[in-house]
Amino acid sequence: MADPGSKRGMVFSAASAVLFGVTPAVASRIYSMGGNAVTLTFYRNLMAVAVPVLLALLGLEGVSLRLTRREAGLLLLMGAGFRVTTTLMLYQSYLYIPTGMATTLHFLYPALTALLCRARFRERLGPWKLFALGLSGLGALCLLELGAGTDPRGVLLASSSALTYACYLIGLDKTALRDMHPHKAACYMGLLNAAAMLAVGLPTHQLRLALPPAALGLSFLLAVSTSFLAVSLLQWGIRLLGASSAALFSMLEPITSVAVGCLALAESVSRRSLLGCALILAGVALTALAGQRQAVEK
Repeated sequence: MADPGSKRGMVFSAASAVLFGVTPAVASRIYSMGGNAVTLTFYRNLMAVAVPVLLALLGLEGVSLRLTRREAGLLLLMGAGFRVTTTLMLYQSYLYIPTGMATTLHFLYPALTALLCRARFRERLGPWKLFALGLSGLGALCLLELGAGTDPRGVLLASSSALTYACYLIGLDKTALRDMHPHKAACYMGLLNAAAMLAVGLPTHQLRLALPPAALGLSFLLAVSTSFLAVSLLQWGIRLLGASSAALFSMLEPITSVAVGCLALAESVSRRSLLGCALILAGVALTALAGQRQAVEK
């Protein structure tokens, strides 16, 4: 019988990916009201920290917001050093290449996460996980459309964001942050991201504090669904599965983005994109089956 913890980890990781996958469709609506990437990231993270539900949950669960020096240092490294850097490089890449291409390159991070875990921590990947990684990677390539005029600066920035995000996921798994309550971690990560966007947005005049009420409402919706729920679910998933397996389930995010784009924004999907989605789903399914098989063998 499969380990219930592994099943919960799969569900948490997949749910996190689906919530993140809805973000582009909602973001495009906010952009049409005068928002932009820096403004949305700022409000999304700031509102998540101020969410009464989050603060109430921390209080009800008796979780102290106090940090040790070690925890503060790790949060600064993982939050400002990796997660914030990931956001900035990914959004900066949008200036040079299409957002779809940048997002696809960013999703090299599951493979990088597995490879780094193997190289640094000698994690055994096994043939099933390697095959699943290969399928998911091939699926991501199917979603990638490189043109003759592709700016290498954008490709470098988006690819680098995959590396820093892989380091962020590994940090959540292999450091003391693994034992930190996910809601507490989400709170501090939100503060760090909001502070970074404030520091970048004000001098560059990209931060637009005055948004229509509808845009602010949608930003609050994203704050609850992504910067609060999705981030917490991802940390739970990493705790139960490990960084490399949780990262593979995160590949459901681009599939969700494609599906929501079709249904909500009437975007067209090519056969190549459909093939890419099918390969990614096959990779995720293989990861789930491999996890259940390992649990049974134990």
